[in-house]
Amino acid sequence: MKIPKSKRARRVGVEIQKIVAEAVRRHAADIAPGAVISIPEVRVSDDLKHANLYCSIHGTRHPDALQRHLLRFLPTLRRQVSQSLRIRKIPEMRLVWDDTYDKADKIEQLLRKIGDESASSGSEHPSPGGEENSEETRER
Repeated sequence: MKIPKSKRARRVGVEIQKIVAEAVRRHAADIAPGAVISIPEVRVSDDLKHANLYCSIHGTRHPDALQRHLLRFLPTLRRQVSQSLRIRKIPEMRLVWDDTYDKADKIEQLLRKIGDESASSGSEHPSPGGEENSEETRER
């Protein structure tokens, strides 16, 4: 779903995000202590019929089980949103699993690994601007 153009859709998305994030935080504390579930973004269609809730899960070894649980919890979330918001029709909500943080973590681990490998083999290859290069510049 693209970013909504309607100011009202963006405002409704922000309000849904607040309500859902708080409800999920309370619910996750009961079902998966130590797990962190975040709702970094909610995108609502311009016609307010659909809402994508971007969700990321951290700190658990079984994210799939938690995802299934959240999918079953979705109708309850929609009821909570309808009780909190004063709009005529509540959007149909869909969870979208956001793995951006997982991808970033993998990239960071790979970069660390490359950095460790290059540090251990750093004495084999002189770096540009190393000692040899600095002696040449002193002679000039």
